Amino acid sequence: MASTATIRRIRVLVPLILLTLVGTLVAGIVTAAPRTPPAMLGASGSLDGGLGRINGVIPLEADGWTPPSAPATLASPPDGEMHRVRILVELTAMEKDGISFDPSRYAVSALGTGSWKPIWATPAPALVRQGESINATLVFELPDRAIDLTLELPGGPGLSLGAGHHRGAK
Repeated sequence: MASTATIRRIRVLVPLILLTLVGTLVAGIVTAAPRTPPAMLGASGSLDGGLGRINGVIPLEADGWTPPSAPATLASPPDGEMHRVRILVELTAMEKDGISFDPSRYAVSALGTGSWKPIWATPAPALVRQGESINATLVFELPDRAIDLTLELPGGPGLSLGAGHHRGAK
């Protein structure tokens, strides 16, 4: 049988532990850096060395597009609730050092669900000199029901994909 002193300690410790957990959570929320919203679909957003803009977010099912040299990853259909999206991105170098384009540095993230890397991209990694632009095509497999999708840019807040890529979106 538990002694009276042990019961008192438990009555004090449990609320103290809960209060500490709540305090830690509140402190984390208050001290977190504010999220910079991504640029709206079609607007330019900053990235390391220049500006980026999405010129199109096209579901591959919508137009039947295939790359000139289709990799094995595009030969089979996407898994379950995923669908493939082709993102047309224009990058313009504004700074003296230009933009170092490397498709592996780009990802699409969704509110609270994760991020995805491109499964196919063109052109290959390249340096875009000041005053020049490059048009890149990035293909991603994305969840059909994900919300608040953003193309993450190196050194920038990102570019919003909007909702037009979802199957059944009008």
